[in-house]
Amino acid sequence: MPDIRIDLVESEPRNFSDFTLIEGFPGMGLIGTIGAKYLIERLKFREHGYLDSDIFVPVIRIHEGMPVNPSRIYVHDKLKLIILISEQIIPKAYTTKIAKAVVDWVRKKGIKRIISLSGIHTEPDANAKNIIYGIATSDKTKALLKQHGVEIIEDGITTGVTAMILLQLKNSEIEAFSIMGNVNIAADYRASAELVKKLDEILGLDIDVSPLLKEAKETEQELRVQMERMKDAHDASEKFEGKPPLIT
Repeated sequence: MPDIRIDLVESEPRNFSDFTLIEGFPGMGLIGTIGAKYLIERLKFREHGYLDSDIFVPVIRIHEGMPVNPSRIYVHDKLKLIILISEQIIPKAYTTKIAKAVVDWVRKKGIKRIISLSGIHTEPDANAKNIIYGIATSDKTKALLKQHGVEIIEDGITTGVTAMILLQLKNSEIEAFSIMGNVNIAADYRASAELVKKLDEILGLDIDVSPLLKEAKETEQELRVQMERMKDAHDASEKFEGKPPLIT
């Protein structure tokens, strides 16, 4: 595999001592990315930089008439928060390199904590819908998660950039943990809202998630309409196939 370039580029070099970094890379249900974008917009973070790399495919989103980088860094000085978000899925072959670059940058900048936002899919259970799951990297972070009612995953498998970040920070001086919402659909705004609520509880952000829940209802309604249309099309197809061939 050829060497690849990975740089975290800042608009101005600075120290982030005692800041917390929230990581929102795409994953199951896209809820980490959805949640991170909501925080950026709702709490008015400012863009500080971007992750520059050869791994990104040449598909660039346009926002307000200009192209934006696929993976960006946002900062909120008053809250001492940084958000690293990506709108492109990181190829599996490069997850370890990306995770190492992020951890190296975190250490260099003096960041004290990393919180990864991601999703998990469990067996269908109405009671489990709002449960937030977690993975810790130390006894201290495990105790913190339990204190906030997060259900620790004692045994299982985790993948992607988040997994490699957590592994590199196991029992380190930097607090790191992942919180995961229970995903039910492809772009799960409801699960993302539950995840943001739990993050709010942990960090004391005082953030309203009702717009996310409104988006969830609209998304679910659109999904129901699409499912009905698919069912109607399927029924119509079956009726047509059951008829004798036309003679002309």
